[in-house]
Amino acid sequence: MISPRRIICVAALLVMAMSPFAESSDSWIDRQVTGRFQMRSEVPILQSKVLSDFMQALPQHESDIAATLGLRVNQKPIVINVFQSRRSYQEFIARVAPDGKDRRALFIQSETHGSVYTYLHAEVMTDLRHETTHAILHSSLPFVPLWLDEGLAEYFEVARENRISGNPHLSRTKLDARLILTWRPNLTKLEAVRDQSAMTARNYRESWAWVHFLLHGPDAAHSTLTQYLGRVAAHDPPGPVSAQLHRIWASPERQLTSHIKSWK
Repeated sequence: MISPRRIICVAALLVMAMSPFAESSDSWIDRQVTGRFQMRSEVPILQSKVLSDFMQALPQHESDIAATLGLRVNQKPIVINVFQSRRSYQEFIARVAPDGKDRRALFIQSETHGSVYTYLHAEVMTDLRHETTHAILHSSLPFVPLWLDEGLAEYFEVARENRISGNPHLSRTKLDARLILTWRPNLTKLEAVRDQSAMTARNYRESWAWVHFLLHGPDAAHSTLTQYLGRVAAHDPPGPVSAQLHRIWASPERQLTSHIKSWK
């Protein structure tokens, strides 16, 4: 079962046929534009440290994602909608995407732009980084497998200085890796999860672990990821990542376990 926190914390990816900025609201009192990103808020942006800090750091966030993954970003607009309270957020989302109204944050992709929705709360910065990671990925790639989409969003949702060794998933995953009899990471099974609602807390943690391995493990693992994303960007379906890893190692799962256990 998904933990109560995960139910409200996970990103929801919805693809909708919406015209640009059709999700209008009379409650926006402030707007700020940074490059292709527009923030619309129910509170003054410059009077909110978390919102102003996020907008200031957003170009670096996008640059980090592009550089880390070898992506070519485009200028498709991404709209970030911030509500003052959970109530106003839920009232709005109930009209736009009813299935997402109980989530703490939401990303919706349309044919023309990406939209992020959230409200002010204690972990809004984490949610904003998570959801805009989804938005950047889906504006740059024709598709992203669910496990990889969520694994990358979990990786980039933490502060820049904590991505490699300070993600909260690391300590729990290191504990999992020591419990050899109960931890059975299996990328093939993870790739088979196609429905957001079927993703469990362990699925999110293992998605993050595979991403960490692909980014910071052996050179062959990193090459596998960047080549995979390059082929996706070129509309040349490369087949599952698991199959490519099995061409390199008899047991990628053992490689993952070793990587996590030894990571500081």
